Amino acid sequence: MYYSNGNYEAFTDARKPKDADKKSAYVIGGGLAGLAACVFMIRDGYMDGKKIHLLEEEALAGGSLNGTKRPEYGYIIRGGWEIENHFECLWDMYRSIPSLEIPGDSYLDEYAWLDKDDPSSSNCRLIHHRGDRVPTDGQYGLGKCTGEIVKLVMTPEDKLEGVSIEDFFSDKFFETNFWAYWATMFAFEKWHSVIEMRRYAMRFIHHIDGLPDLSALKFNKYNQYESMTKPLLAYLESHDVDICYNTQVENVVVDTSNGEKVAKKLPRS
Repeated sequence: MYYSNGNYEAFTDARKPKDADKKSAYVIGGGLAGLAACVFMIRDGYMDGKKIHLLEEEALAGGSLNGTKRPEYGYIIRGGWEIENHFECLWDMYRSIPSLEIPGDSYLDEYAWLDKDDPSSSNCRLIHHRGDRVPTDGQYGLGKCTGEIVKLVMTPEDKLEGVSIEDFFSDKFFETNFWAYWATMFAFEKWHSVIEMRRYAMRFIHHIDGLPDLSALKFNKYNQYESMTKPLLAYLESHDVDICYNTQVENVVVDTSNGEKVAKKLPRS
């Protein structure tokens, strides 16, 4: 994706790179990043899908989204992450990925229409007393605890090593609606690292108005494996990408002679 002044260049196609027909690629890991790399090499790099090899150690692609059965690790649920408007590379990719449910349209079309027809809203964040809704008024109720949030953001990470959320904040903070909203949105516990909370605060600060009801976020029709991974796999398979499951890369043998670094071999099992 390329931007300068204005946005017209965002809608142009990439130029075909020199010697693209002679290139091949080996991508280690079939999570969202690995799948996206393959998509962009095909779409913007003009590479032949047959020359792209995706090596995935599991029996299923999707990385943290796949929820594959691994009883030796206990119960694994298909994961997901908070999605918002400002995922420029993600949305740029999905505008080129065909929808699996709406013929002739992209997955971005499908996703955007769902958000328009059924926007995110969670009017009940917590229950107690065997099913009663925990009442909130949509306010944060921070009062003087607002200063604790400011202090967290202004404190460098190297000053927060080994500090938990419970260590950093006052008891009063955990009685506020803000903590109830925060903990239920991001699955935070008091014993979690306060560094993690600081990073989330800085990452999602622009969504503060949507925190009480999750209206700042967008959601798929299904879980993120079914909704977001499967369309990517269908696209790659339609371009004959070589996807190797149950393949673990054990090392990358690199030649550093002549002032260059060139991967020569991928020992795998």
